[in-house]
Amino acid sequence: MSVGFALLLFANAAATDRFAAAVNTAAPTEAQVAPASYSSYTQAYHAAQQSKKPMLVILNPAKGEKVSLISLEDVQKTRVRRELLQNYVVAVIDTSTPHGQKVQALFGSPQLPHVAIIDNSQAFQVYQTSETLYGQMWDNILTAFQKAEPVTRMPVQNSCPYCQQYRQQ
Repeated sequence: MSVGFALLLFANAAATDRFAAAVNTAAPTEAQVAPASYSSYTQAYHAAQQSKKPMLVILNPAKGEKVSLISLEDVQKTRVRRELLQNYVVAVIDTSTPHGQKVQALFGSPQLPHVAIIDNSQAFQVYQTSETLYGQMWDNILTAFQKAEPVTRMPVQNSCPYCQQYRQQ
């Protein structure tokens, strides 16, 4: 290959890279951006209060325990769930820390891991479970409570015997 031909290829590649960079300068869509997540319940609470979004709370056990953790990366595996998670402020709490132990106590020391959704005014817990959640279950929960208001009801009655019913109207 001649030096001139190699320089031509290199210049073409550089121009193509600049063109690709120029074309891809658009800001990512909401679905491409990870949801706001916090390891502090207090910070998540204030962010949810300010944004008027419901709060998804994941209480995880210590890493060495025999039960599996709920990973936010696993929850946001699909495009649909990433889009749905944009409607929430997410708090992933490690209950092995002093702060995490206090938060777990606030939730009544439930079996871990535990998932709860707090309404958009941060006044009521509209959903809670310590059951293992899988793909479609996450989709259903995140869809049902994405606009969680204090009067939001569980989509299926009696699906969680420990859940509280709020503001009977």
